Amino acid sequence: MRKFVVLFTVCAALFAGCSSKDPFDCEEIRNPSYAEEIEKIEAYLDQKNFEGAVLIAKKKDVMFAKGYGLCDKKNPDAGQIKINTTFEIGSITKQMTAAAIMQLAEKKKLSVNDKISRWFPDFKYADNITVEMLLDMHSGLTDCLNAPYEFFPTKIADKIERATVRNEPVEEEIILKYLNDAPLFIEPGTEYFYCNTNYYLLAKIIEKVSGLSFEEYMQKNLFNPCSMNNTNIEFQKTDARGYDWKNRYYSIPAGFSTGYGDVNSSVVDLFKWTYRFVNGKVVKKKTFKKMTNSDSYGYGLYVQNGEIFHGGATNVFNSYAAYYPDSKTTIIILINYPQNEKYAATYARGIYKIIQPQDNSN
Repeated sequence: MRKFVVLFTVCAALFAGCSSKDPFDCEEIRNPSYAEEIEKIEAYLDQKNFEGAVLIAKKKDVMFAKGYGLCDKKNPDAGQIKINTTFEIGSITKQMTAAAIMQLAEKKKLSVNDKISRWFPDFKYADNITVEMLLDMHSGLTDCLNAPYEFFPTKIADKIERATVRNEPVEEEIILKYLNDAPLFIEPGTEYFYCNTNYYLLAKIIEKVSGLSFEEYMQKNLFNPCSMNNTNIEFQKTDARGYDWKNRYYSIPAGFSTGYGDVNSSVVDLFKWTYRFVNGKVVKKKTFKKMTNSDSYGYGLYVQNGEIFHGGATNVFNSYAAYYPDSKTTIIILINYPQNEKYAATYARGIYKIIQPQDNSN
């Protein structure tokens, strides 16, 4: 039995029709201790025409996990979505990148107070930006993904746009190549501005400090220890496939979203990740506390109104992962539709309203 599964005491009776010794290999999970809540959650999801995968847990116990709809509406033979179906998780990636940076900080291989000129000596703004400014979105950098025509020369931005729609890769180091010419959006350190460039640079710092590729580091130090067996950083390697309003599948070009949106995962693996992350098994508990010591954006995570969370979107996928520390509740939603069609955050918060009364009574 894999190491992670030992952490969980799950009765075989919860998984009718599942012969696997590993409960997370089952098609769905229904914990009879929460039968009333599950009934309400299923009614809510049916009413809202939910399609995707959902997992809800209290502490280490999964209350409910289930997949809805087809993995690929253009290819029904791909089968139904299940709890181990993989999706592009987009910016949920950022908390993993931040955790990797903090692992290196715990080993004294870097400090969040380091100026990034330590790794990017030729970058003209590097002495004004620290690792922490990248982590908490205070670097002032222009967003390479959401503002390509501000970050790149017009011809290069056009090239990236074409590669996106055609599902073609772009030059691996294209962001670094044009970093020095990109203007600042705001003065470094002055205010919060959400920027994907920050996490691309953090991924490159991980590579420079560890001597491993970003993918190798994440696999060795995060995915394997958390038994995230269905998680990868491989372009377009997902079980699910989404489409836009023109019935096109397209994603962020390979190599372009390193560190800020390139992880593919399942609701089961994201629960394994969340459980270990918040319980001091990925970074120390005091480090996790530092990462979430914020009333807005911490290190790769939003911290607001008693919720630690992040969403993600990669054109035709969107996702939401939330942890409520007061009740130790986890809610994970993965959807193979664009945000404007089915919004993961709306479903997650709708579910939390259903289970919140029980949380208040504990």
